[in-house]
Amino acid sequence: MSKEEIHRTSHWILRSMEWDDTRAKYPNIWQGGMPRNVLATDRLAHRVRLGDLIVTYYPASTKYAQRSHRFVGVSRVVGLRQADQAGMAWIDLEIAHKFNEPLDLGNLPGRVFLCCDPGWPERDVALFDQLAQIAVSQGWKPQPGELASAEPSERKTARPVEEPRPARAPVEAPKPPEPAPAPVAPWTEGTDRLFAGADFSGDMRDPRRGTWLAVVAMADDALRVIRLEATGRSGLQALLRNPPHDLMRAEALGMGFPFGLPVPFAESLMGGPFPEEGWWALAKRLEKLTWPDYLVALQEFRDDKGELLRLADERAGTGSPLRRVDPDMGSRFYHGIRMIAEDRSRFAIRPFESAQSTLLLEVSSGAVMRNWNLPAELKGKARRDRLAEVLAALPKWPLKLDARFHETCRSSEDAFDAVVAARCAAVAVLTGETDKAPADLSKENEDRIRREGWIYGLSED
Repeated sequence: MSKEEIHRTSHWILRSMEWDDTRAKYPNIWQGGMPRNVLATDRLAHRVRLGDLIVTYYPASTKYAQRSHRFVGVSRVVGLRQADQAGMAWIDLEIAHKFNEPLDLGNLPGRVFLCCDPGWPERDVALFDQLAQIAVSQGWKPQPGELASAEPSERKTARPVEEPRPARAPVEAPKPPEPAPAPVAPWTEGTDRLFAGADFSGDMRDPRRGTWLAVVAMADDALRVIRLEATGRSGLQALLRNPPHDLMRAEALGMGFPFGLPVPFAESLMGGPFPEEGWWALAKRLEKLTWPDYLVALQEFRDDKGELLRLADERAGTGSPLRRVDPDMGSRFYHGIRMIAEDRSRFAIRPFESAQSTLLLEVSSGAVMRNWNLPAELKGKARRDRLAEVLAALPKWPLKLDARFHETCRSSEDAFDAVVAARCAAVAVLTGETDKAPADLSKENEDRIRREGWIYGLSED
């Protein structure tokens, strides 16, 4: 990481309520109509740094109707403290600028906490830029470098300041000076069935463009992408914790990392026979195991036993969850299982749970695309162009990409993998595979499937 990146001020948008609002989850302390102390999870608090700028907005509230659905001002992070509650931290804020009146721009984020740095979704960056310029027009004087968060070649052209209307009527957010692919396709909610997929990065640095989320809608037995965006692992977890409407409606989410381990390695981590409590006992063990300790255990086992495969890996022709390079499946498993273990109450994880809820499924985009038998000499964008053609011509549940999403997919293999993962989730549900118990998937290997997991969406029969 460069010196400039280390010292760069990041920009955020945060939803916050006062502790005495009836809908508030956390005791956020406000003074002078602005948040001063915000209680957040460790995972969220560890993403911010001293000096970062945060624009706060207030959600719907009958008690504080005068600022309901409005932005209240710009704050600066001046402190980070561990809270008494386990896994929580206090973010201390100072008021950088309080808007003359709470602003109603007719455009509120769909998430509680989101980054607005260059390289993140253009709509988020544009919204922060608009709010910052309004603050400047009202007399705020940013500190040197606070609004110059990108290198000169990356900076966006300044947008004209639009003063908000005093009434609640929405006003249009400014458009970026140059056309850019939108992360969400125009889509009118109806009776379409929704499915989602995520390509998951094992990179320790958690690059934003290493993890992608796709949402597809099915109508007339065909699928189309309605959402495709780079999230990073931490961003994906935030979406799972506070899902937007389209993700909340999805019947299943296919995720591209191993949900389980070969039984011998799982037992070595547990220090004994595979527990009667099943897979959740392994997930709880991962929650308590530090990353260095997991790596040591993984390396020692690999040195002794090699890269063992699960039944699901043998069936799909994929690599072992113990693999450390190209791609690093060990890292994907560790970070992925800890992520879904934290949000287990919201989802039903197949094949380990039979509950009826939004399903989380292990999928393998690579295994599916290998079945399409493309010429080995096709590489890069040419290969992804051909894959898109195959995807659109499939006899069952074809998936066509519009121009915007096609360009994103041909430019990013990870984005394309997320789209295929979403289709795998759809195939698993539509074929009834997700309704099958482990014994129905393979009667002679029922115990292994219950302990190791299953890769869904490989067969369309």
